[in-house]
Amino acid sequence: MQAEHRKIPERLVVNHLRKATGELHSRLEKRFDAVTELADPSRRSSVMRRYAALHGPAHGALARELEGVDGLDFDSRIGAWSAVKWPTFDVRAAPPFPDAADRCEALGVLYVLEGSTLGGRFILRELEAQGIEGPEFFFLDPYGRSGGRMWRTLLAVIEREGSRGPACLEGLCRGAMRGFLHAECVLCGDWF
Repeated sequence: MQAEHRKIPERLVVNHLRKATGELHSRLEKRFDAVTELADPSRRSSVMRRYAALHGPAHGALARELEGVDGLDFDSRIGAWSAVKWPTFDVRAAPPFPDAADRCEALGVLYVLEGSTLGGRFILRELEAQGIEGPEFFFLDPYGRSGGRMWRTLLAVIEREGSRGPACLEGLCRGAMRGFLHAECVLCGDWF
């Protein structure tokens, strides 16, 4: 019982989270080559529908747990993502977005989603280097110049929340693992 209330040093939380999810993250990156898929006009709309299935329902599903979390600026995150013009498709046909049991699990799932925006910035640069540009790729970098700040504030909240004790740290990891598994299923098209 005593160990449950033991604080964890903040600087260790994100490192623990990365270590816990590293294998799933690597597997997703090996299976899903977004640059190649988005560069191919014949596959582009399918890939964009998969991104829509991943991100479209995310913030609504996480809002119950994350609205009002100090320092997260969840409303700004929702605002940026609501500006994305997703391709039309029946999102009900996609696998259900993972339910978060609590705030820590929700933050773990958000860690995966927001991490994809960092990857999105890389993907966008790679596409631009190939001469592939356009407003339809806005979903890859919805925060624009605020992307770095949004990522840092998320990490600060994760560090703070995860340092509250082992139960929250494990909840973060559990949520992030579920987030990576869901992202893999959706982005790799396993649900089609």
